[in-house]
Amino acid sequence: MLKKFLTTLQILNPLAKSKSNLRKTKAQSLVEFAITLPIIIVLLSGVVEFGFALNYYLSLLDATREAARFGSGSDPFMSGYGSSPNTNFYSTVAGMVASSLDPKMRIPTYEGRRIPLDSTIDDVIVTVYGINNGVATQFPTTGPYKLFGNQNSVFTATSIQSQFTSSSPNAGVLVVEVHYNYRMVLNLPWLSPFVPNPMMMRSYTIMPLGAAEPPN
Repeated sequence: MLKKFLTTLQILNPLAKSKSNLRKTKAQSLVEFAITLPIIIVLLSGVVEFGFALNYYLSLLDATREAARFGSGSDPFMSGYGSSPNTNFYSTVAGMVASSLDPKMRIPTYEGRRIPLDSTIDDVIVTVYGINNGVATQFPTTGPYKLFGNQNSVFTATSIQSQFTSSSPNAGVLVVEVHYNYRMVLNLPWLSPFVPNPMMMRSYTIMPLGAAEPPN
């Protein structure tokens, strides 16, 4: 009888060990998951926020392109190259950027996606350059046109001039910039150490402008 009992214990013992190991494995997996879960959440939310930010940036880029295309067929001067600036040209181009981002400015009943510019920190900058024998002249001569006057252009006559040589043909260039303070859509506190909020986004388009080409 005792012999049979000992034999039974030997048979059951491996099963008991197997169940014990299984419990340990499950507990270890739960601990590892609990440790990595915050990291996974941060990574996933960061990817989603990056997607929103990229979408906003592409909208800014599209807005400057649309305005620059429109402006490339207009005249920034009142009466010929170098004359007094056509202020309507600059304000119209800048206004097109703002209204492209926020269609409700021109369509009061618009209910779709909007990216309104904040007049206290954002800006749209429009500058014209005439390149004569590789030397760039900025228009308006008093400084770039700024829709709100909050930001500075990322370009100067020197930086534009560096793209040409003295043997380059005369050319006219229109530069349209938008400076936008992006605020996180998810606005999750654990992303703040990694993503500035608001985050400055700058987009620009450079377009040839025939009316700004210096005469030979």
